This record gives sequence, structure tokens and C-alpha cells, in this order.
Amino acid sequence: MFSAILSLGFLLLFADFASANFKRLAPLLEAWEQSRSSQGTVAEGNTLPWIGGWEKLAAIVWAFALLIPLLAFALGCYIFLKNNVQAGNFIIGSAVGTNIIGMSLVFSLVLLSGPLTFFRVRTVTSPVFVLLATVVFTYACLNGVISFWEGLILLLLAVAYGIYFRRFSSEWKHYERTFAGKGRSMLEATEGILPVVALICMGIGFFLLAVLVSYPFVQELSRQAESTDMGSFRVGAHVVAFAVSLPWLIRCVLHVRSGPSSKAITITSISHACLLNMLLLPAFAALIGVRDLAPELLSVHLPALLFLTGVFVSALLIEKEKGGKLPYFLIAAYLVYTAAGLL
Repeated sequence: MFSAILSLGFLLLFADFASANFKRLAPLLEAWEQSRSSQGTVAEGNTLPWIGGWEKLAAIVWAFALLIPLLAFALGCYIFLKNNVQAGNFIIGSAVGTNIIGMSLVFSLVLLSGPLTFFRVRTVTSPVFVLLATVVFTYACLNGVISFWEGLILLLLAVAYGIYFRRFSSEWKHYERTFAGKGRSMLEATEGILPVVALICMGIGFFLLAVLVSYPFVQELSRQAESTDMGSFRVGAHVVAFAVSLPWLIRCVLHVRSGPSSKAITITSISHACLLNMLLLPAFAALIGVRDLAPELLSVHLPALLFLTGVFVSALLIEKEKGGKLPYFLIAAYLVYTAAGLL
């Protein structure tokens, strides 16, 4: 058990290092692009208008960075567990549980810090896509198996959302206006692409370390799932999801009171991280061949996921609930879900 706890600690630590490097990638690429432009090596306009400038990918990079601990755990399950069905239930269970935590505990912490007055939330389009992604995921799970083609559709939806968000989202236009010119890191023109390559290598290196150190943690979870009545899906939904969400919860407690910008980023990270969880992780599980799902997914976890997704989206889009009793209701809902899932 001690080795499993130590393994979890190093998994979160290395995943956090990988996340930090990927978060720094967007402004670094922007600085590199600016240095090339100043030398006249880049023509006016973007050669790929459907992507936009490198810095405009920052929000998607932040969301992907939040997914790294779960990706490392998922890859660890695939590599270190011989039972593919158990590995698949760990992966998809942790995805469902993390979404429920994000839209209940993390969102309630944001609301407890004060009203949502940082911008007109009707312009936030990503929560609507979270709801749509959850519905698509639910439909894919109804027969207890996520097929290869269903996984491929989920993956394509994730890519399509990234393109839509950059090109058409009014939410991104808000961030362009709000954070324009802030937090940019400039590079010397002579440094070229090397700092970008170094950052990518560091991010990938720490991610691989997170996968390697997950071995004792994954093995202990497998033993617990086999020796107790919880099963692999419930272990993933309750134990793994809460464990990998701890850094997220701690950051929310420490930084959400620092101002409207921090709250805006937190809300956006909830939407994007939950959307990617529902699309990328099940797609990953399906594409590597771990597709069979536990029966309790349909009876407990999917209803809770749909309910809390609906509450999250409604609270943002209706824009009438600015705190009040909603955060306490969300915390209570999470506790009821946990009790129902464990018992």
C-alpha cells in the first residue's frame, strides 16, 4: 500500500511537470513566430487560417494539460495490466468520475468564492458542447461496449471541437480581448526552434516518467478491484478520479479568489477538461481494444453524469444562479453519488 501511495504521488508530480511544460508551449510558439516575423521570414497572414496563430491554441493546450494525469494513468493501465476489460473499466470509470468531480466539487468551489460576474456566460459555448459530448458518450455506452467505430467518432468530435473553438467560438474572442498582450514570453530571434523542441521533449519526458511510476499504483488498484466488491469501474470512478483531481481541487482553493480572470480560466478549464475526458479517454480505450464496460455504468454513473452536466450547463447559460445554495447542493449531490456508487 505504501508503494502504491508513493507511486501515486510521483505520478501526480511528473504529470504536473508535463502539464506545466505543455502549458508553456503555446506562448513559446507564439514568441518563436513573432521572432520569425520580425526577421521577415513569415509572410503576412497565416498559412493555415483554420488554426490561427500559435498563441490562439493556448486554451486548448491548458485543457489538454489537465488531462495528462488521466492519460498517464490510462496508458499505465494498458501497459501494466493483462486484463483488458479491467483496464478499460479503470480508464472509463476514472473519466466519468473526474467529470463528476469537476462539475460538482470544482464548480461549487468557484461559486463559493463569489458570483459569476466575470463575463456574460451566455457567450460561453463550450458548456453546451460538454452536454452534447456527454450525450454522445452515453449513447455509445448503452450496449455496454464501446466499439472501434464509436471510439473513432468520439476522437473526431474532439478534433472538430478544437477547430471550431479556435475559429468560431465567441468564448475565445472574449479571451483574445481580455488577455491580449498578457503573459507573453519573448525569445531571442537567434534561438530559433530549439527552445520549442526542448519544451516538447521535457513535456513528453515527464509524461513517460508518470506512466512508468504508475506501475505500483495500477497493480495495487487491480488487486483491490479483484479482492473487494467494488470492482474495477467503481475503483476508477471513485478512487482514481478523486486522486488525480486533487491537484485541480487544491489549485481551485488557492487561486480562484485571486480575481475574475482566475475564475474565468477555472470555468473554462472545467468545460474543456470535461469535454476532452468524455471524448478522448473513451476513444483511447476503444482504439486500443479495451471496450467492455461494467453494468453499473448504466444504473448509477451515467445518470449522475448526465444530471450534474445538466446542472453545470444550466447554471452557466441561465445566468440567474450566482452562488447562493447551488454550491452546497452540488457538494451534497457528489456525496450522494459517492455513497450510491460505493454501497
